[in-house]
Amino acid sequence: MTQAFHLATAGIVRCLLTAVSLWAAPGGFGAESGGSLPAAGTNRAIAAGATNAAASAAGAIALSNLAVSAQATNAASTNANLRYTSGWGQKLKDAGATGLVQIALSVFGAGFVFERLFRLRRKFVVPEGLADQARELWAAGKFGELEKLGETEPSTLARVISFIARNRHSPMLEVSEICGDLVTRELSNHYQRAYPMGIVATLEPLLGLLGMILGMIRTFETVALAGALGDATQLASGISEALVTTGLGLAIAIPFLAFYHLFKMKTAGFGALLEEEVTSLLSEWLMRKDDRRQPTR
Repeated sequence: MTQAFHLATAGIVRCLLTAVSLWAAPGGFGAESGGSLPAAGTNRAIAAGATNAAASAAGAIALSNLAVSAQATNAASTNANLRYTSGWGQKLKDAGATGLVQIALSVFGAGFVFERLFRLRRKFVVPEGLADQARELWAAGKFGELEKLGETEPSTLARVISFIARNRHSPMLEVSEICGDLVTRELSNHYQRAYPMGIVATLEPLLGLLGMILGMIRTFETVALAGALGDATQLASGISEALVTTGLGLAIAIPFLAFYHLFKMKTAGFGALLEEEVTSLLSEWLMRKDDRRQPTR
């Protein structure tokens, strides 16, 4: 492009020099009207020189346009080739030690996710139909089976029913308080097992930010040592590697945060259903017994 600009400039300068020399020559533009024939020849020479200069300038501009288009095509092809030079495997390697910590933390949290998906189900908290089965056994006087129900049916409601059956002769107020403690303890256990997912969702973005800062520090140190501050390719490559940990942290934190709130919501729903069933059984079994014990006036 610079060479084409020089060619165009040289053509224009030649045209100007030709015009000045013809002006200064005898019979040129400054001659009297008596020399009309030499003046006509001079005008034709100037016109020919101007035409040649214009042709040279046009050719130079055309060469310049071709050079610019060729450079743009080469740059586009180079960018297209560089766009997909590295896959996600290489990007994870570029994340360094921070990326390894993030992946290890995600594996740790995934164990709690699978545990909650298996254990936090209704049959382990409030099995459907268990309260009706307990009512039938109570009505039939099969208190021994009710006391062993917590062993045969591994659920929170079954353990509460077994406790009520073993302490059926105690006052309702005491039994109700202890049953409430049992339910609270069981629900707290479910909440605590979901808590590690919240920890993972909190730590992952922070680790990503830490990795980005460390990567930016290394990038600028490399640029400073290489003395290539104006090299945008080297700087952009380093920033891209530094941002990998940030993207990885967000990609891990979002699903873990969703699972954490999902399991909390399920636990709260099962807790409300459990309290409803326990309150209903206590009112049917022990409150009526206490009413019968009260003397009539």
